[in-house]
This record gives sequence, C-alpha cells and structure tokens, in this order.
Amino acid sequence: MKWITHKVNKLKQSRLAKDSFWSVFGNGIGNVILLVTSMLVARMLKKDLFGEFGMVKNTMFYIASFSTFGLGYTSTKFIAHAIEEHRSDVSSIVRAVSIITLVSSLIMSALLLLFAEQLALYIQTPQLAQPFRFLGLILITKAVSTTQTGILAGYKAFKPLGINTIISSLTLLVVSLPLTHFMDVYGALLGLLSSQLVLCIANGIIIKRISRTQNDFHKKSLSPTIKKILKFSFPVALQELSYTMCNWGAMLLISKYAAIGEVGLFTAATQWGAIILFIPTLLQNVILSYLSGLTKNTKYHQRFLWQMMALNLICSILPFLGILALSGVITSFYGNSFADLRVVINVYAFATIPMCLTSVLQADLLAKGHNWMLFILRTIRDVVIVVTAYLLFSTQPEQSTALNLSLINVVAYSLSAITLFVFLQRATNKITTKTNTNSSMHTQEETQ
Repeated sequence: MKWITHKVNKLKQSRLAKDSFWSVFGNGIGNVILLVTSMLVARMLKKDLFGEFGMVKNTMFYIASFSTFGLGYTSTKFIAHAIEEHRSDVSSIVRAVSIITLVSSLIMSALLLLFAEQLALYIQTPQLAQPFRFLGLILITKAVSTTQTGILAGYKAFKPLGINTIISSLTLLVVSLPLTHFMDVYGALLGLLSSQLVLCIANGIIIKRISRTQNDFHKKSLSPTIKKILKFSFPVALQELSYTMCNWGAMLLISKYAAIGEVGLFTAATQWGAIILFIPTLLQNVILSYLSGLTKNTKYHQRFLWQMMALNLICSILPFLGILALSGVITSFYGNSFADLRVVINVYAFATIPMCLTSVLQADLLAKGHNWMLFILRTIRDVVIVVTAYLLFSTQPEQSTALNLSLINVVAYSLSAITLFVFLQRATNKITTKTNTNSSMHTQEETQ
C-alpha cells in the first residue's frame, strides 16, 4: 500500500505526468466528441454524401499538414530547445513560424481555389468543385491551428491546449448537426470551419499571454530566424508532402476507380483508427518536447524512449481489442448504407499497432536531427502504399475498395516500424561505441 501511495505522489509531482494527463484528458474528450459528431453526421448524410464530405475533409487535412511546412513539429523542437538553454529568442521563433505558416497556407488556399474544378473532374465528382473552393478557408485555419499546437507544446502549455481542444470539439458538435440537417455537405463544412476558427482564436490568446513573459520584443530582423527554421524544417515539410501525396492519392484512386461510398467507408474506419491511436497521437508533441531536451543525456534519452514505446503500445492495444469486439455494434450506428464497414474497421485497426510505435520512433529521429533520414524512410513507405494501390486498382477496378486499401496500410506501416527501429538501434550503438572509446582514451591520458 505504501509503495502505491509513493508512486501516486511521485506521479503528482512529475511534470511529464501532469503534461501527459492534460494532453490525454483534453484531447481525449475532444476526440470522443469528434467521433460522436462524425457518426451523427454520417448517419444524416448516408454513405455516398458522407464519402463526398470525407473526400473534402481529408483533402483539407492532408494539404494543411503540408502547408504548415512541418512547423507543427519544428516549432515544438525549437521552442523547447530555446527554453531549455534559457535563450531570449523564443518570441522570435513564435513570430517566425507564424509568418511562414500564414504565407504558405494562403498560397495553398489560392492554388486550391484556382484548380478546384479540375481536381473534381479528375476524380469524376464534378459536384465537389464548389466544396473544394470553400475548403480554402478551412485550410488556412487548420494550418494555423496546427502550428499553434506545436508552439504551445514547445512551451509545455498542455493544459490550456487540452481545454482549447474540448472547446473546439463542442463548437463542431453544436454547429455541425443543425447545419448538416438543413445544408447537407455544406453544413458539415461550415461546422468544420467554425470549430477551427474557435481553436485558432483560443490558441492565439494563450500564445499571446505566454509571450508577454518573454523578453524578446525588441525590434530586430526575423530573416535569420526564418532561414534557420526553414532550413531545419525543409526535410520535415517534404515528409508532410510525401504523406499528403500518399494518403490523398490513395483516396483519389478509390474515388476514380470505385464508388465515392468507398471513401466514406475508409474515412469512417480511419476515424476509429484515430480512436485507437488517440493517446499516442496526443503524446507525440509531449514526447518530442522531452526527447529534444534529453539529446545530451544518452542514458536517460534511451530509457525515456523505451518507456514511451511501451506506454504507446499498452495504450493502443486496449482500445484496439475493444473496437475489434464492438465493431458490429459500431457499424449498426452508422445505418444500413454502411453495412460493409465492420470488416474495414477490423482490418484497419491492425495498422494502428505499428503506427503507435512509429510515432515515438519518428519523434526520436526529429529530436536527434535525423530529418533527412526520416524523410527517406517515410517516403519509401508512402510510395509503397500509393504505387501498390494504383497497380491494384487500375488493373482490377473491382478491387478498388476501402478494405484493400486498409490491408495495404497494415503491411506498409509494419515494414516502416521495423525499418525505423533498426536504423535507430544502429545509430544508438554507434554513439555508445564512440562515447566509450572517448572515455577510455581520456582515462588512459589521465593515467599517463
């Protein structure tokens, strides 16, 4: 009993435990609200209309992830490092990443506005031309909120970040349902825009409040800071581009060679995959922030890495088993048009196990500065997914299903997790060997 009490008191005093709690609690509640909203919207729209909404929504998420230029992760690393080293340029970093995100998202939004009709015609859904144009507004808010999340993670402001996520999710629930009832897909998109606007405003208020405590408001050129951030973030941005092209491309292939309803099935399955991964996803910025602060301490860095991998695995397996057991009940909530959803959910769920491990391994590569190697490994994985899907779907259109795309993801992510692990182990062994050699030489010199 005393041991348990001691452990509980130790957890209460742990900064990591407090940060993890608020990240998991706030975002966990937010994800539950998002899932309920999604199920209700899917039931209202039916499979085909929900497929259209899923196509537009996923397009927004994928393009927004690239238009941030990888600054969600980069801002976390730079700010965490600056605070750890007690530097006075934290506010400059915040302003620099905000400017880059705004400019890049505006450019991507303008391109989407110009080519919306061509994109809709390519996937043989001309009715999506107008929603794609409307998507430009949502894209800007999503990109900004993604970078803001990285900034707050760098500050380790996980409590306000979690609260803001809950507020944003409640906004989506309250606004989306009545608007979807009267306006179908456009109503669901307006609800999405409203929630992202609320999140941007709430995050902006917190960032401004924290920035007031920084002593870096004297006027100086941001150009050196912007160049430094862009140089580091470029391979991260390429990773986001690779991820965008892969996932978005796979969705386009399903839309082109099969019915739009298959996109609806895959979208619903990935949302349940996100539930399995919600703790690993929420902890990703926490893990990156702490790993970035431990790069000079190899022993504790490795211990923390293994602890986080074990935690992610445990936190994923429990909901994984629950969703497998309840997949039939889950499918029934979506209505008769989603009759094939159960098997898609079950198969895609298996992809989440390697995904939960790769999230920690990718954070470690970023923390250690192996940006280009991470880009290469992720690109190989993404190319395998989209090329396999293309070869299968183009030659056998009847196989263009959400189920087969889920199977492709299971194999690709499993191979990716193994590759990342092997690379990191070899890199760590080299560092350990070098450290031991230097220590031995230093000892011999002292003896002489």
